Amino acid sequence: MLVKKNNSKIISPMISRLQGEIKVNKKEAVLKFWKEIEKIGTPIFEEIEGDDKDNLITLLVREDEEVENIICYDIFVNEDIKEGLLERIEDTNVYFKSYKILKGVRETYSLSKNVPLEPKDPIENLVKYKDLVFSDPFNSKETLWFSLPYPFSTKGEKIRIPCNVLESPDALPQPWYGERTNIDHGKVEEFTSYSEILNDKRNILVYSPPNYNKNHSPYHFLLLFDGIIFEELAKVSSTLDNLIADEKIPPIIAIMVQNFMNIDLTHRARELPPNPKFVKYIIKELLPWGHENFNITTNPIQSVVAGASYGGIASAFIAFKHPEIFGNVLSMSGGYFWYPGSEIWLKRIKDFKNFEHWWSKEDEKEGEWLARQFAQSERLPLKFYLDVGILEETDPTQLFISNRHFRTVLQAKEYPIHYVEFLGGHDFVCWRGSIADGLIYLIGKKK
Repeated sequence: MLVKKNNSKIISPMISRLQGEIKVNKKEAVLKFWKEIEKIGTPIFEEIEGDDKDNLITLLVREDEEVENIICYDIFVNEDIKEGLLERIEDTNVYFKSYKILKGVRETYSLSKNVPLEPKDPIENLVKYKDLVFSDPFNSKETLWFSLPYPFSTKGEKIRIPCNVLESPDALPQPWYGERTNIDHGKVEEFTSYSEILNDKRNILVYSPPNYNKNHSPYHFLLLFDGIIFEELAKVSSTLDNLIADEKIPPIIAIMVQNFMNIDLTHRARELPPNPKFVKYIIKELLPWGHENFNITTNPIQSVVAGASYGGIASAFIAFKHPEIFGNVLSMSGGYFWYPGSEIWLKRIKDFKNFEHWWSKEDEKEGEWLARQFAQSERLPLKFYLDVGILEETDPTQLFISNRHFRTVLQAKEYPIHYVEFLGGHDFVCWRGSIADGLIYLIGKKK
């Protein structure tokens, strides 16, 4: 376990000091404490004597009314919701929880109060009681709003859950994230993509760079899966603006495909893991539309296909099938554990019986299907940026291990690859740095 559970032997010096001062004058001590927190913000990061690898972090909530409980979700909770319970300093409005955590970590967390402790699974609990979630008022970093897709919300209804950013003082910078006011900005337009092949429709966003000109030489191209939620949580268009302004990448056009938001999760789980029918939609319908309406390159060396989680394996699969179109793969925490017949995958598809089977019995051999395809084929003209979070090591899908295996297969076949294990988890707050780093490696301007 790389994320340590609460350790009662390690007490936050700030909390310990407060507990001592309360014995002298409770009211004055608590008022003084909250004034200090208002200045420094939360979470609190403190050094641990004799430990140069970890920080002690403390979450704090001020609650003046009586509550049943206050809970922290996400990286601090493992199998049981009770592990996220904050402790109250008796007869005060101070609720806290301290954790020992690796230095350099970047993650998100959510807070909730008065939550029934069943179901005990943290994700199920968070979704069931989504209306009880609140943003950390003392966290000065931006509040991110995560849109829950169907079936977690009523179809067509947009439910948004606030989450806060936890960023260790030692976290690597993300210099190309965020909107700058002193540079030129590209344009983001929203379209609807209709597909006869898939018999559906979806929203897509298209980013065109500053000073876009149809008579310019064809622009570099990025195809990004889960693109609308990437734009919402990772501000991809601003990242592209910043990279172009700093001359880190050439001007680029990005088509950001909706897979996640108003389209339900079972739909996403059918189309993003290797699915020839979805690939056919991309190649035969979406890209011709893109070339007809935007000045996009046809040079695979200048084209990138990208995504996170299932979007990561989808990117590698499309490039595997069509290296004449995409020469670069940007995979963030890719779901390379996938294989046809996987129980984890099948459980996510409610109408599997109606799903079009394209694989053979041999394909259902347990293991990482796409890695086997690369291992058994000739090396293709592809270049890879691959990363995965260290905090994903405990994921039951073996996501972390399967990314390492895929890297090893690619290296053995002598593919050009840059592989990173970042200090974070399965989280857009981490991938907003990945997408910049990946583009610089894959298509960055040579100095």
